[in-house]
Amino acid sequence: MKIKKRDIYTSTVLLFIFTLGFSSIVIANEYQNGINTNDELIWNCHLCDENKMDALFGGSWSDAGIFENLSANKRMKWRVNMVEENSTTLSALISMWMWKFEDNWGTQDNSAKLSYLKNPSLYPNGFNFTEALPFIPFWLPVPVGEYLGEVPLGAIYDVDNRVLPTLNVQIVKDSIHSNEPTETVYIIAVYNSNGILSSFKLYTGGNVVVVDISLEDLPIFAIISTTGLLLTFVCSIVLYIKKKRIY
Repeated sequence: MKIKKRDIYTSTVLLFIFTLGFSSIVIANEYQNGINTNDELIWNCHLCDENKMDALFGGSWSDAGIFENLSANKRMKWRVNMVEENSTTLSALISMWMWKFEDNWGTQDNSAKLSYLKNPSLYPNGFNFTEALPFIPFWLPVPVGEYLGEVPLGAIYDVDNRVLPTLNVQIVKDSIHSNEPTETVYIIAVYNSNGILSSFKLYTGGNVVVVDISLEDLPIFAIISTTGLLLTFVCSIVLYIKKKRIY
């Protein structure tokens, strides 16, 4: 039986499209570290209603953990000492300076090794990132939206990838301990393309914000410098094109 050249061409194209699509899926699921050794990350606390936090979670909510000594206008710094990867996990060794007013950070307060499974589907069903505040991680593997989408998270979480990777959390009244929290609270955590928490808001019913934290932006001189380099690059391309047209 003769096979027409058109049929061969069609079959080849379809095979190529299928292979390309399969490859894209594989690549999308190859999670990796979005942070690098020597990265420094600083978060600012713009708002912290300490009286309301005491009423919601008791007076010891800021005694330990990632919210240790948290209050408005304080900053927290992480320095990435090392990133590691093996066949099953992604890890980072972090030095931490907890929430401070001073720009002179001094000696680090804590250190930690943070690890994630490279295959997020291997986490147990109903997985929670933490049983205590802030209920979300400050760093995740990338691409972060896909990673969160594959983790079999508990019912308190909802992942929204429509605009930016966002983790929505609902902590129902009395769900941690008896009378803790004293009312239902909500968290919106937004991540950037490097898997770093860029915005954290904890609020109560009626959209009353209790805690507001964000990743510190680049210094203004760094933004100006980057913009200047970009404009120089664009001008160079324009001049090159004009020069080519003249000759």
